Amino acid sequence: MSKILLGITGCISAYKAAYLIREFKKNNDEVKVILTENGSKFITPLTLRTLSENKVYTSLFDDDNELSTEHISLSRWADILVIAPASANMIGKFAAGIADDLLSTTLLSFDKKILFVPTMNKTMYSNPVVLENILKLKKRGVYFLEPEEGFLACGEEGKGRFPEISIIYHNVKKLLFEKEKLKGKRVLITGGRTVESIDPVRIITNLSSGKMALAFVKASFYNKADRILFLHGDMDEKPFAFVENFKVKTSEDMKNAVLKHIDDFDVLIMASAVTDFKPEYSNEKIKKNKNLILRLYETDDILKSIKDKKIFKIGFALESKDEIQNGIKKLKEKRLDYIIVNDQKNLNKDKGTVTIISKDLKTKTIENKEKFEIALQVIEWIKL
Repeated sequence: MSKILLGITGCISAYKAAYLIREFKKNNDEVKVILTENGSKFITPLTLRTLSENKVYTSLFDDDNELSTEHISLSRWADILVIAPASANMIGKFAAGIADDLLSTTLLSFDKKILFVPTMNKTMYSNPVVLENILKLKKRGVYFLEPEEGFLACGEEGKGRFPEISIIYHNVKKLLFEKEKLKGKRVLITGGRTVESIDPVRIITNLSSGKMALAFVKASFYNKADRILFLHGDMDEKPFAFVENFKVKTSEDMKNAVLKHIDDFDVLIMASAVTDFKPEYSNEKIKKNKNLILRLYETDDILKSIKDKKIFKIGFALESKDEIQNGIKKLKEKRLDYIIVNDQKNLNKDKGTVTIISKDLKTKTIENKEKFEIALQVIEWIKL
């Protein structure tokens, strides 16, 4: 559980802060809100108090404040200060060291991580003064999450939109996550299931949900990877919006995508469930026939095709028997640094048990853990 101090400034997207509070609360975080005078023109303290289940702070000298030094007590209470949305005015104030209201005063007294989420008109955001202020604060160690491009409240289109709630949430969690195992590393992750066509309307595939791959995407992001590219097939859940995503269909598509990008990365986590076989394809829909026989051909083994590539490689093996022996065999054949042996009972489950095997045959078993926790422990245990 984290303690989030959320500052809301005067901006039409202030109403979206309500959804951000809900996301934090849904994940058992505690939230306290500082609402500026201009921010209160767009969203009411009552709404924010109801969602946060805490008093909303609006004034430095409010008679209802618990302490006369509220800016100090709030600074000491919180783990992080998030300004979302952050106006050009508040960015400028902090850059200049101005403290003339509760939020700007709290910013000056806050000695932990600060994240600004600028949201404004595209011309305001690109104004040299605003950009200089942002650069100045970045040099002082303040974090910024860039706005998105799209349709703006003023009717124009451009860069200035409030980012997706999930992007803000996960960036906050990344800042609060203390470990940096993948800092300086570029990570390529594959996930989901590929499909192979039988005819124009039928396919064969497998039961992979993509949950393990998504857990590694999230764990790599929290561990401060410099860049993450997620190549994925079909999945039961949406990919995360805070990393680069590229969707593929067939095993050949996945192979081509890996080969295209692999030289730009330092680490490969091959968590996708690539179909092992593809059928002989019919250009026309096959008529119903109870005696139909499908001719299947082996697909290319992607890890074998890149075994000589100079990249740190982690593979997966889904086994139903002789798990460790089969895992070691694949580890050696594909020249992997590590292989994660997965049990078929883990399919489509939120929890699972895996065994990690290193190329020098050291092992670690992680039993009955959430897949995100498995990914965190794997990244912590491996030696890059």
